[in-house]
Amino acid sequence: MTTNRVINDPDRVVEDMLQGWIAAHGDTLRIDAGNARVVRLHGAPRRGKVGIVTGGGSGHEPAFLGYVGAGLCDAAAVGEVFSSPTARSFYDAMRAADGGAGVACLYGNYAGDNMNVAMAVQMAAAEGMAVRTVVANDDVPSAARGDEASRRGVAGEILMWKVAGARAAMGASLDEVIALARHAMARTRSIGIGLSACTIPAVGKANFHIERGSMEVGIGHHGEPGMSVHRTATAADMTERMLDTLLPDLPFAPGDRVAVLLSGLGATPLMEQYILYGEVARRLQERGIQAAFRLVGNLFTSLEMMGITLTLMQLDDALEACLKAPCQSVALTLAGGLPPQPQDATPTSPSVPARTPAQAQEQAQTARPQAARRTSQGPAIVLDGAGSIVRELITAIVSHREFLSEIDGLIGDGDHGINMAKGFSGCGARLDAMDASQAAQLPAALQQLSQALMDDIGGSMGPLYGSFFQGFADVLGPEQEMDATLFGQALARAVADVQEMGKAQVGDKTLIDTLAPALQAYRQSLQAGAGFREALQAMEAAAEAGKESTRHLQARIGRSARLGPRSIGVLDAGATSCWLILSTLAQSLQRRLAQASA
Repeated sequence: MTTNRVINDPDRVVEDMLQGWIAAHGDTLRIDAGNARVVRLHGAPRRGKVGIVTGGGSGHEPAFLGYVGAGLCDAAAVGEVFSSPTARSFYDAMRAADGGAGVACLYGNYAGDNMNVAMAVQMAAAEGMAVRTVVANDDVPSAARGDEASRRGVAGEILMWKVAGARAAMGASLDEVIALARHAMARTRSIGIGLSACTIPAVGKANFHIERGSMEVGIGHHGEPGMSVHRTATAADMTERMLDTLLPDLPFAPGDRVAVLLSGLGATPLMEQYILYGEVARRLQERGIQAAFRLVGNLFTSLEMMGITLTLMQLDDALEACLKAPCQSVALTLAGGLPPQPQDATPTSPSVPARTPAQAQEQAQTARPQAARRTSQGPAIVLDGAGSIVRELITAIVSHREFLSEIDGLIGDGDHGINMAKGFSGCGARLDAMDASQAAQLPAALQQLSQALMDDIGGSMGPLYGSFFQGFADVLGPEQEMDATLFGQALARAVADVQEMGKAQVGDKTLIDTLAPALQAYRQSLQAGAGFREALQAMEAAAEAGKESTRHLQARIGRSARLGPRSIGVLDAGATSCWLILSTLAQSLQRRLAQASA
């Protein structure tokens, strides 16, 4: 039990929070009937209006669900703490918002969100729904000028939701809403300063430590360390440092009208937020920049982190009019006449539940003509009865939950072990609910593991590992036995699927640094004449060496890439969990081969 927190079960903080949120705000919001991780506006979808959807990890309250309301977003997908919602949750949010005029999905630039939204858009397209996306990338310190596409989305997303929501409420088309949202983001710049770290309840300790008298400049909203560390300064000096970063980047110039959004990160008193805003207002005025729209408060937080985020948007008439248009939500209300909000609009999106990503792949596999079963060569494992291998994988991941989260916390948000354990445990529950004879089949058990990871945990690891195990299931599905050659084919397919989805290469400090050398070692061992067991030993050794290699690499992809040289010296969490999976798999298969030959 985590001490000094207002919680019940550390592993159920999101579920418990959502229950309380709806109990408090059920007059305007409700949980989607088909998905407990989707919050939607009463009366949504509104027929003929473009639907506005967002989503992201929990822990940022009132973002994201606090901006579901009239004149803002119609629905939000809710993820685990600091972790992307699943593709299914994004898709169900899209369905909840679709009034027949299309859906604009507006979200932050994080690997997990990008993967899950892309999958959700594919699911929507298969059901005939028009969905377009805009990715927020307002965080200036996270990537250099000229590389804006690599920047993460932070509190500037709020201004994008406000602009797009107002434009949709005015009756604009999907093209017009998307164009204005992109225009808004192109004119928005943000920076954050962290003064204390935060603690994910299920982890029980902070991911990193900010020394007393120090501040992290360029802090992330997921508890990531900043881009640089400086001695704590006065509010005036903090303001100078933030404005010196933001103003030249667009650039902002004398005569500009701007929107100013200043958000506390969770533990910053409002008194101190307004002290800093006073410094911002004075300096903008001195530079001839007019603050025409202003928001101050705990608008986009990071659990209990002490710190501040400053966002500026360069305004024109269209943006200013949309920012000042009426809206009403838990987090933001601006007075004025709102468009009619029907309480029981009839959804125009399909009523048939969509296929989940894993189900779509499974059905596609089933629909393909099945090739004749191959003949095994040499030692082989009968697949019917080998489903317990998946149980061994579940045990390995769950037992290393804290270890994986601790590694992730050094340069990430500390939730890797938590989310992996939740997904693998969910697979265990799925297997328990299956007919025992079916669960005992290795391809079927792997299919359940893929579906649990894709549908239940979100983040980037959900889609990546879901694709990995789906690759195995696809190759093994038609067969009765697995010999050395077939295992190599399944491993190659799984690795290719992960690379296709994540786009990572060896040296990027990801799970590919474990997977690629493991596959190469396995292949080379077989080519040299080794048997199945010896090739598995070579794979396991290469996986461990690959995992260890990430300690000396600078991250080039994912959240930790934004830390630059600060990512060196730490293992990559994904590479580590991948080593654990391959090691467990190798040992499980070797035991079965030894038993078969005894």
